[in-house]
Amino acid sequence: MFQIRKSLLVALAASLVAVTTWLPSASAQDARAAQQVKLRQSAYTVLGAQMGLMGAMAAGRAPYDANAFRAAAERAAAMGNYVPELFPAGSITPSSKAKPELWQQQAEFQRLMKDMQGNVTALATTARGGDLEALKPAFGATGASCKACHDKYKAD
Repeated sequence: MFQIRKSLLVALAASLVAVTTWLPSASAQDARAAQQVKLRQSAYTVLGAQMGLMGAMAAGRAPYDANAFRAAAERAAAMGNYVPELFPAGSITPSSKAKPELWQQQAEFQRLMKDMQGNVTALATTARGGDLEALKPAFGATGASCKACHDKYKAD
C-alpha cells in the first residue's frame, strides 16, 4: 500500500513539475503571439492610412498633392514589403483578424503577398513621376491585390 502511495506521489510530483515547467513557456508563447498580432495590426493600420490618403486623392475626394501622394506611396511600399514577415506560425490569438486558413495555405498566402508587394512597389515608383492619371491604375492594382488577400484570409 505504501508503495502505491509512494508511486502515486512520485507521479503527481513529476506531473506538477511538468505542468509548472510547461505553463511559463506556454504563457510566453501566448505573449509572443499577442505581441506579434499587435505589431501586425499596427503595420496594417499604417498601410491602411496611406491607402486611404492616396485613395481620396485618386478619387478626387481630396486635392491632389504629388509630394503627399509620393510620401504615402513610399510609406505604403515600406509597410507592404514588411507585413509578410508578421505572420509566423502560431501568431493567431482571439484579437487576430487573420483566418486560420492563412497558415494552412501558406503557398497561396505568400503568392498573394508577393502580388501585393509588386503592386505597392510599382505604385511608389509611379508616384515619383507625379502624374495623377498614371497613378490611378497603379493605385487600383494595389487596392485589388490588398482586397484579394483580405477576402480570402481576413475575418470580418
